[in-house]
Amino acid sequence: MGNLRQYLIETHQAAIPPVTLWRTLQRWGFTYGTGKRRWALKERDYVVLARRRYLRQKRANRNPDGSLQRPEVYLDETFVNKNHAGQFTWYLEEDGPWVNKSAGKGPRLLMVHAMTVAGWVPGAELVFEATKRTGDYHGQMNWENFSTWFADQLLPPIPSHALLILDNAPYHHVWVEDAVPTPQSRKEQLCAWLTRNALPWTPDMLKPELYELCKKFAPAPTFRLDQ
Repeated sequence: MGNLRQYLIETHQAAIPPVTLWRTLQRWGFTYGTGKRRWALKERDYVVLARRRYLRQKRANRNPDGSLQRPEVYLDETFVNKNHAGQFTWYLEEDGPWVNKSAGKGPRLLMVHAMTVAGWVPGAELVFEATKRTGDYHGQMNWENFSTWFADQLLPPIPSHALLILDNAPYHHVWVEDAVPTPQSRKEQLCAWLTRNALPWTPDMLKPELYELCKKFAPAPTFRLDQ
């Protein structure tokens, strides 16, 4: 309340007594109590660093006048229900609402598209009906659908030197078949990867040891989309 009183004095020259200001706030419905510590709003370091790298890469693609050195193509996916409509409508009060809206949300349509500063990429539109209802459209989009659209509809109409900007959806970042194992990989997968790459290991090694060995000699991961 001290900050509010100081603001009123400096901005509006209103030196309201503290007790009067307190009672006024209470009459307006405000309550002075314990606040929440919103730890969820604190970003982790790797998120901050990733955003900084992203912004630096985008700025590196700008000329001094702000124009692009290489075309930038942004792509994304979303969904909409066929019967999507707001619950409110206009009507005469004496008649009441007589417009009947469809019951239920109807079939779910998934949409994939890409755009540049000039607008939508020609021929890159993809709309198809979901075969099952899940909580999120990511349940219907997968690597097979996305990679087919990427190769057949997106790459042909865009310049060969364009920069593609996309999010971290799982089907965007599918590793190649001989990709580096992850902490979730089974012990057998870790052993097989070490053997394929002629790296020594012993049967008495635990899974954490095997993973540390893989991580030590592993190259940067290669994604199928990059290929």
